[in-house]
Amino acid sequence: MAAPKPPAPPEQLRALEKTLANALPRVVVLRGDERWFREQGIRLASEAAAKAGLEVVRHDTRDPDFDLRGTVGDLTEAPMFASARCIVVRSATPLLKKEGDKEGPLLDAVTRFVAGKSPGGMLVLDAEGLRADSVVVKRAATIGAPVLELRRLYDAPPPWERNGDLRKTELVQWLFARAREREVPLTGDEAVYVCSATGNDLSALDNALTRLVGRGKESVRSLVAWEAGTAPWDVAEQILRGDAARAVAGVEVLVKGGFSKGAERELDPNALFAMLFGSLRNKARDALAGARAAERGEDPIAAVGYKGPPVGRDELAIRIQARTAEKWAALLDDLAALERRGRDGATVDANDLMAFALRWRIEKRGPRG
Repeated sequence: MAAPKPPAPPEQLRALEKTLANALPRVVVLRGDERWFREQGIRLASEAAAKAGLEVVRHDTRDPDFDLRGTVGDLTEAPMFASARCIVVRSATPLLKKEGDKEGPLLDAVTRFVAGKSPGGMLVLDAEGLRADSVVVKRAATIGAPVLELRRLYDAPPPWERNGDLRKTELVQWLFARAREREVPLTGDEAVYVCSATGNDLSALDNALTRLVGRGKESVRSLVAWEAGTAPWDVAEQILRGDAARAVAGVEVLVKGGFSKGAERELDPNALFAMLFGSLRNKARDALAGARAAERGEDPIAAVGYKGPPVGRDELAIRIQARTAEKWAALLDDLAALERRGRDGATVDANDLMAFALRWRIEKRGPRG
């Protein structure tokens, strides 16, 4: 049986705030890839600890002056000037792994602290990539301590909502709530623009709101520049799903903002279009194979041999149903012709890809009557 899906990150932070208001837990573990949420968790825990009279000490493993021995000492030795400490350790994941068969110094100190074998106090671990089956998470769960999974917010509708309203996505809804909190007026279309232009980074979105404070009659577009990129395979999915509006917008975003690869960003149009064409080709071939299998009365997913994550399986199932096998074959022929043009020396640019998306759009069906 699958584990229950954790609540959305804002709900987890509200629950943490209630926990801290009642009593300080022995440890707070902040996992997940959204740093803004993890920083909010650190702030809530630190403020609660200071209010309770604990000495708050902070360590960051990325700091050039990080002192491992000092961090271990704070976890294992009683404080001199307070009854107890709140120890905050940022970017802790790399040091919470075993060294061969033994626990490293920080992991050993943390597990002993969580087990109550050290002086009183509270530990706050900022551990972005810490696995759910790690020793620390398991021991924290054993004593009922908060373990938060602070993922990035969803910036697109679910795959089964082909023409879903972007204003209802988690990211846009978060921006609405944050704008109300900061008393920044924002319409639905403006919120969608800010999220699209800025990307799925809550710190950057919060900074964008700062630029909109007291904006008067100036437009959002004049104050929030386009900085975001997108993934070529996401654009390919929208094109092949026939969602013309999002596909055309996706091509524009890809050309303007490029594609982030870790700390680097790819901006070369030739490289971006090569990735986009490759994704279009592979996705369309899978859809054609699945559509042909469905027309024969076979399981389309099994026929394709898909073995990836559930989200990709959902996308493939929706893509297969979007067109008949005949139309998928025609789309692939059209795509091949466009690729040949580029190989023969003709310029293939964003306009050509937008035209391709429009040729293969699937019209919305409104209610009859």
